[in-house]
Amino acid sequence: MKPQLLFSIKTQFVLLTVLLLAVSSTLWGWWSWKSERDLLFDCLEGKAQQMTSSLATPIINALLYEEMGVIEEGGLLDNFIEEIMNNNGFPVVHAYVTDNSGKILAHNQYSEYGKIYSDSLTHTALSEGRYVSQLVTASSSHATLLDMAMPLRIHGKSWGTLRVGVSTTPLEEQLAALARYIILVSLAFFLFGILLSWLLSRGMARSLQRLTTLMAAVSSENLAIELHPRRPDEIGILQESFCAMLERLRRSETERERALTQLVQSEKMASIGKIVAGVAHEVNNPLGTISACIYNIEQQPGQPSEHHLKIIMQGVSRIEQIVRQLTDYSRAGALELQLFASDAFFSESAEFAHMALKKYNVRFVAEDRCQPPTVLSLDKGKIQQVILNLLINAADASPAGGEIRLTATIEKNVYCLSVHDQGGGIPEGMRNQIFDIFYTTKAAGEGTGIGLAICKSIIEMHGGDLDFESRPGDTTFTVSIPLTPLQGNA
Repeated sequence: MKPQLLFSIKTQFVLLTVLLLAVSSTLWGWWSWKSERDLLFDCLEGKAQQMTSSLATPIINALLYEEMGVIEEGGLLDNFIEEIMNNNGFPVVHAYVTDNSGKILAHNQYSEYGKIYSDSLTHTALSEGRYVSQLVTASSSHATLLDMAMPLRIHGKSWGTLRVGVSTTPLEEQLAALARYIILVSLAFFLFGILLSWLLSRGMARSLQRLTTLMAAVSSENLAIELHPRRPDEIGILQESFCAMLERLRRSETERERALTQLVQSEKMASIGKIVAGVAHEVNNPLGTISACIYNIEQQPGQPSEHHLKIIMQGVSRIEQIVRQLTDYSRAGALELQLFASDAFFSESAEFAHMALKKYNVRFVAEDRCQPPTVLSLDKGKIQQVILNLLINAADASPAGGEIRLTATIEKNVYCLSVHDQGGGIPEGMRNQIFDIFYTTKAAGEGTGIGLAICKSIIEMHGGDLDFESRPGDTTFTVSIPLTPLQGNA
């Protein structure tokens, strides 16, 4: 079952892209709006400054004419103020002229005439003799104004200031519309970026998911995986690494199978050496009978009796059977599965086991509880090797005169062979290592430590399991081989 990933590569890529798009869209929108705002304010102030500069000279002339008495006081100034207020290019809020003390000489609101203004803007323009401006908030309407002060100065003499206040409301409305437009464009760009990143991440993740599926399908039985053509990126490099790993696994598996086959064959030869005495005894019995019959035939003139010929044939048949069993047992190589009736297989295995245990001082009991008999699909030689190895181990561990029992049963569609002995049992500290290769509890020179490891490997090759239960005086090793669909009740 595949683990559920909370943050897969695709999810991480999309989240990172969303974050980058959000930050970049926000920064781009803020920078665009701020640049446009500065440009609009600069343009507004530039036009307003140009207007006040162009009117400064006529206003100074009007003040000079008034001082000379050429024209009436305030009349011409009011005309200039009215001209400024009626300018269609600017939303002028107020316009007035002050003298050097800040006294109002002309104002768009006649009620302000004669008042003295001491604000900082007028003071700065008079003291420094330069144009100044600032953004202020009107107390009456709370609207933002661009308040400007142009000094009325000529030939080093100051005649006062020209003050003009221009509303920035139209400009702010224009900026608000621009902000909405920028937000819509940024949102569209953001959504398009998310869609594009999702499609890109999906394409990248699909290749990784396909490679992950192929990697999950790799097993010791399935190392031949066909990959898609190599991609010209890091995923392609990962594919090449995966292919190289598969090739190493194939070589390792081939070496492992070769080594296992050699170990199985070596263990077989060692086991055959242990049963030579029993086989010799079994072969000597029919050979002795044959020799006696031949002697009797030689002593009796004429044709040999039918009784003697029958005894000779039985002895020869017995020897052929023993030789055939040894040949089957010693055959090396991979599994050679064949169908066998469970009763015939158990009977032959028990007879073989009886020969192997002749040199031990133990009682051997074989019991086939498979009723009715069942058809088995297995490698007879290898399973008999497992049985023989377990029986010899049991005999080595058994006390003199102890009982060794071989039992066959069928439990939940599994064929079970149990080997029970009455030995001292397996110590608790050794049970986790009992199937490790080259691990043995026998004295040096008496055991190789590969018998149980090979037995477990053979049973696992059949898809089964080899397990044990042990306590002092009662140890049972159980071979479990599942009945395949080819197997059934006879």
